[in-house]
Amino acid sequence: MVTSPAPDLVLLNGKVTVTADKGGRPHESEAIAIRSGRVLTVGANDDLASLAGQATTVVDVEGRCVVPGLIDSHVHFVRAGLTWNDETRWERIHDLEEGLGLIRDAAQARPLGTWIRVIGGWHPNQLAERRGPTLEELDRVAPGHPVVIQNQYEWGMLNTLAMKAVGLTSEVADAVGPMSFDRDGDGRPLGIVRGMASLRWLYAQLPVPSLEEQVSSTAALSRELARFGITGVIDGGGINSGPDIYHAVYEARRRDQLRTRVRLMIHASGPGVEREEYEGYLRDVHPLVGDPLLQVIGLGEIVLYAIHDSESRPPSLTREAREDLHWICARFAAARWPVQIHACRSETVEAVLDCWEAVDREHPIGALRWGLVHAECLEPSTIERLRRLGAGALIPSLFRFEGDSMLEAWGEERMRTAPPLRAILNAGVPLGGGTDALRVAPYLPFTALRWYTDGLSVSGRRTRDDANLLSREEALRAYTAAGAWFSFEEQTRGSLEPGRLADLAVLNGDYFSVPTEELANLESELTLLGGEPVWSAPTFSGLATQVADGPGQ
Repeated sequence: MVTSPAPDLVLLNGKVTVTADKGGRPHESEAIAIRSGRVLTVGANDDLASLAGQATTVVDVEGRCVVPGLIDSHVHFVRAGLTWNDETRWERIHDLEEGLGLIRDAAQARPLGTWIRVIGGWHPNQLAERRGPTLEELDRVAPGHPVVIQNQYEWGMLNTLAMKAVGLTSEVADAVGPMSFDRDGDGRPLGIVRGMASLRWLYAQLPVPSLEEQVSSTAALSRELARFGITGVIDGGGINSGPDIYHAVYEARRRDQLRTRVRLMIHASGPGVEREEYEGYLRDVHPLVGDPLLQVIGLGEIVLYAIHDSESRPPSLTREAREDLHWICARFAAARWPVQIHACRSETVEAVLDCWEAVDREHPIGALRWGLVHAECLEPSTIERLRRLGAGALIPSLFRFEGDSMLEAWGEERMRTAPPLRAILNAGVPLGGGTDALRVAPYLPFTALRWYTDGLSVSGRRTRDDANLLSREEALRAYTAAGAWFSFEEQTRGSLEPGRLADLAVLNGDYFSVPTEELANLESELTLLGGEPVWSAPTFSGLATQVADGPGQ
């Protein structure tokens, strides 16, 4: 009699969401069995308990919700990982005094003179005071440390020691951009830096951690993502970032310190060098090949700096820019590369789709999983163009932060269907969920999942019609199987069907039934990557000693 090998791990007494499939509530089972890093089967407790052998680890999850590992399909993990250990995070604070207290704690814990950074991930509207700190408040809580605080790409703030450390004088402010710095009546900078250009100047003045520190920091960030059930990310690079930012993530992988699957979109390091650098990528880089934990999957998100836009910054759609865009997209289509392009404004979206349709006639792109990033302004006609091209939309939850300002800019009528999540799903266009963290938004996945389902801005204002909200099942699919689609992995991860990778999270609450206002409080108590624990809360702390050390493949 031939018997199948016993599973390595069985989770019993759970609410196991097998897959966030289309057309209704995901199939739910009581138990899941895992062998060799993959889902062996799902089913009833008694049936799976009977499969256990002497070496099988059996865990009672005591009724907890088990979901496929989450995939943030647009995040800036690599860049954030370089400084994660040096940062103080404000994602979960609710009043200014709480945030100032975190800075005070950091100041007491660190040697005098070391920097304290709050680099994005928060918004003044999440605070009871509806404002950021003052210079006097920063000086009071950290008198012996330079402090920098950033709010999205709107503004940054330096305390007195930080202004001295970066040499921010009236003359320097004049050279960088006279209108980019708040000043007193005598023209002296007050420590407020406004706009992306001046923030880039500020970043260049900050100390750069050593490679060893960057590796440790990157590994720590990957563990933090695992704490919230994130088992995969698609990294969008970062403006003006080049090959130098990838040393730390590759070294962290070499040391087996990554605790989430990282998929890289790579792009040129700055404006004017795109053609030259892309020739090198096409010659030397092979996407979608290699390591199951770390690999390049395509070109993006800043494909051409001239057209890199924002709601307040129009693209440069000159004839030269359009020719450059066509050259880039045609070359990468011919080489069969996936491409993702950042496009916030309607004119950018139209120009990109004009280009893609022209390229598609030369080199069909329908099988390449191309996608628009952001694209909150999509109209029914542009959604149909995406569908015909076989492309998708990666729409992070950025309007949770920007919804208040966009209501003022666009008006209530237009915002009712912005971004048009329901129309995208109805058209059958793949919709990837994510955050765009960590400078402009929180990295917390359940905060994003709440926004997909309730449409509330961080201040509590409704920004979308009920008809344009996603169900919890649809939102979960955008954060799991749909995210895997963009890296050609929807058949290997993003669900818990038999044969798929055993990437999953055991949550501290039932995602499908907790009140909406509690969704953002969800975390993972146990996260498995390829069947191996990469995060465990005290409830499951013993599991890590019962199975192989380190993440599965």
